[in-house]
Amino acid sequence: MPFPAFGSRNSDWAMKGKATVERTWMAHNVSRRRFLGTLGVIGGAAGAGCIGAPTEDESTQTEATDDETVTDEPRASPTVSGPSGTPESLLRQYVESTVAASDPAVVGAYFHPIHPFHPENIDPETAGPWLLRDEPVSQVAVETMDREVTTDLVRTSPFLQGDRADSETIEDALTGEEAAVVEVTITDSSGDTSEFSAVTVTHDGNWVILTQGVRIEADVSDPGPFDVRVVDKVTFNTDEDRARVHFVESPVADRVTAKAANATSSRSSSTPGVITYFDVNLDPTGDELEVTATVDGETRTIHREQYPESARVVEGITYDDDPDSDLFDATARVSFTGNQSGDRLTVSSTVHGGETMTEPAENATYSVVGIDPGGDEVVVTLTNDGTTAEVHRERYHQS
Repeated sequence: MPFPAFGSRNSDWAMKGKATVERTWMAHNVSRRRFLGTLGVIGGAAGAGCIGAPTEDESTQTEATDDETVTDEPRASPTVSGPSGTPESLLRQYVESTVAASDPAVVGAYFHPIHPFHPENIDPETAGPWLLRDEPVSQVAVETMDREVTTDLVRTSPFLQGDRADSETIEDALTGEEAAVVEVTITDSSGDTSEFSAVTVTHDGNWVILTQGVRIEADVSDPGPFDVRVVDKVTFNTDEDRARVHFVESPVADRVTAKAANATSSRSSSTPGVITYFDVNLDPTGDELEVTATVDGETRTIHREQYPESARVVEGITYDDDPDSDLFDATARVSFTGNQSGDRLTVSSTVHGGETMTEPAENATYSVVGIDPGGDEVVVTLTNDGTTAEVHRERYHQS
């Protein structure tokens, strides 16, 4: 599994070319262009991009010129918490240091002491591949968001969850301090752009990065958890243009329905526990299989796939419930067929809250997101000309 890229609620810093390293972050012979990940990994022929860079009147921008240089000197020492100034200047200096620095402790000094990438919390050999970057940065745009920083908001970041930082530790970091959420849009020397969000906070009189990758959009449309366990896998018979939906042992649902969008074929059962699969006929010229489940009167889509292979965006998803990374308790790697096209391809995990994005969509070869090891759902959407369509959905159940 490749290293995650430093990212946000929308996208991650890009990795050009397919990843060849299959260990998450303990390998040290990787390019410095791989960045520390917040929500997931994007792999592709070109990088992920932002979905709405701030305009000139909304943000502050700096642009590197041939005359400008960024020194490789620490601001004071690797144990200094961070630069004084403003949240905006902090993030600009941080991004520039990821390119200029040769010592990862210089970059790590921009983080709060409770952050796992502060120099006191990470081995230098491990930190290097996460914190240092080869691709020059040509422009950095920053925008402070109108969002209150709370303990609950900070805990939506995968960096400060679980044992890594409990609520009391985060609350202590915020108490009596100033805090702000900042969005950063980066343009590298090849013209690729990316975006990430960061929570900044004052510490010992200086602004530092408390965490990144928080979910800064209110989840007003989130319908909440849906406790079902139905689909084990889906197999396709291309000779007969048929999909077989295999059920898990002892399905958890009051009713299950599988249907084809174009072939008008469907199967339904109110006793899924007594059957092991559904067969659904599909249109060979192009179709979509959708599986819905009903629990306590509520019906939702729990699985979606496209047919035939030439119409598929998702080639497959592999799950790792014991990744070689302290950042994620479990991960899902989504591989793409290369058939996709559009403005943006997004992969999200609905329980864990991970998200990666690639712009344009055809640049993606894979994406990796963190998932909840106790059970999660991976959703892939494709956006083009302002219209977003769901192209794949499936649930992960702990084996």
